[in-house]
Amino acid sequence: MRYVADSIKRTTSFWWGDKGLSAFLILLFVSLFLGPFIESVLMRIISSLFFSFLLISGVVTISSLPLPRFIAGMVAVAAIILRWMDRFTENKAVAVWSAATSLLFLAFLTGVLLIRVFQDDKQVTLHRVKGAVAVYILFGITWSMLYQFLDLSITGAFSLSVAHHIDTMTRQETFTYFSFVTLTTLGYGDVTAIHPTVRMFVIMEALMGQLYPATLLARLVSLEISSRN
Repeated sequence: MRYVADSIKRTTSFWWGDKGLSAFLILLFVSLFLGPFIESVLMRIISSLFFSFLLISGVVTISSLPLPRFIAGMVAVAAIILRWMDRFTENKAVAVWSAATSLLFLAFLTGVLLIRVFQDDKQVTLHRVKGAVAVYILFGITWSMLYQFLDLSITGAFSLSVAHHIDTMTRQETFTYFSFVTLTTLGYGDVTAIHPTVRMFVIMEALMGQLYPATLLARLVSLEISSRN
């Protein structure tokens, strides 16, 4: 029992430190960019594996307390199982629940990291900067899950420039692309929100993409000045 407790303590210390956030950022980038570069079933499976590792590492990152970690772990396990079921089946109900559970977990994880980035009891460190970058990327991933859920739940929620059948991986890649285009306010127009509810969330993400970097910069500058004084 003591060995297990020590192992959990070491794991928690790793993920809550600079090395843990570095590993978390690597998982974020790999889960985003690995699959689309190499069009093969194997690489897409590997990309899904990295996304599963991302959810698992997020469980440890969320809290050092047992209860929040247990709840997050249950949601993460459900999201991983449903994601893999969605990967190998064409069941719409599975796809909806997969997007919903992933959305719930990622939104919770983003909120926890956001609190850690803006808290008052630390100076401006590499740990805080890495967390800020992770939050910005998680904004894009979380909204992409929201768009997948809305696309599956609302008929005609989006308009694509080219009409084609969207399978599981294509849907994920399409809405991840649309989310980051919206977050950075590029707005190419090849994917367009049609439904009023979806448009509201698109506006919210665009505002977040503009307000978060400005607010973060002001916060980091004020913390640096306070620490020097």
